[in-house]
Amino acid sequence: MLDKLGYLATGLGLSSIAASIAAWYKEQGDDEVENAHAERTGIFIGLWPQTFFALAVILFKLKEMGHDKDAERLYKKLEEKINEINK
Repeated sequence: MLDKLGYLATGLGLSSIAASIAAWYKEQGDDEVENAHAERTGIFIGLWPQTFFALAVILFKLKEMGHDKDAERLYKKLEEKINEINK
């Protein structure tokens, strides 16, 4: 389970890089105000990949250390609580 979350975090990091470039490119305009806004949006989205990659490294390390069963146990408890709330 932790490895799947690690791969998800890695994918989100890579997607954030592409989204940053796309947002910057798409929002560019003819005047300086539009270009400044596009640059700020691209930089804002560009701050996300580091967080996702760090999270992926942590999740892979936890898997390597054998904490996958702890995560599965927590996931089952969370599912039980959600089912209780939905009743």
